[in-house]
Amino acid sequence: MSDFLPIDLPSKCRVYDGVEPGSISVRAYQGQDEVLLAQINPINLERNYFEVLKTVIQGIDPGLLTLGDRLYLIICECINSYTDTITVQTVCSSCLKQIDVPVNLKELDTVYLPEDFKQPYEVILPVSKQRVMLRLLNVADEVAAERYSEEHADGMLYRYARSIVCEEDILQVMKNVQKMAAKDFLRLVAFQDKFYHGPVMSYTFNCPKCGAKEETDVPFRFSFLFPDGSTIEESFGEGI
Repeated sequence: MSDFLPIDLPSKCRVYDGVEPGSISVRAYQGQDEVLLAQINPINLERNYFEVLKTVIQGIDPGLLTLGDRLYLIICECINSYTDTITVQTVCSSCLKQIDVPVNLKELDTVYLPEDFKQPYEVILPVSKQRVMLRLLNVADEVAAERYSEEHADGMLYRYARSIVCEEDILQVMKNVQKMAAKDFLRLVAFQDKFYHGPVMSYTFNCPKCGAKEETDVPFRFSFLFPDGSTIEESFGEGI
């Protein structure tokens, strides 16, 4: 019996040539994956998690996964491999008291790519009026940007330069991006934000202190990838 199960990604595979919805499958983490997951830190996150993706997903080159699909996959893996509930600390805007909010990851909403979305996608830069073709950033872009940032200070520019689809090589594209007006560069950023797809990382709850309806952000944390001591104790300690 296969450990892999089909998964419906927020992109609906609309940006993956030759990949049909329902043809991608994943499995929960295993001990062999924990070795890499335990070594992940802010410096090697992209490269180490990419190696994990190679073993837990089938039906697509993991480097092609959009960032929204990857985040969705990370949350699903956390639910299936570890726990579906995490605790977020926040301050109630009504009673101004600090509270612990149990967040059920299964209840996070999901944003899907529009049905008519196609890439490359043409945008007009507001200052130069230049027309550029853009695509959504993917895992391979993040891995390349992480490597680039080890030796260069302008890693953010490099990251978004990779979203430009053209015949020029990346070095020439970088030179063009470095000379862009700030408003033009932010158009590149806005494109990625506009077509965000994936889990909505916010959660609505009732304050346990005053009962007010509140909403809190659910920030990305490394315990999504590898649980910390408190998560292990809360989720797996019962019965020991």
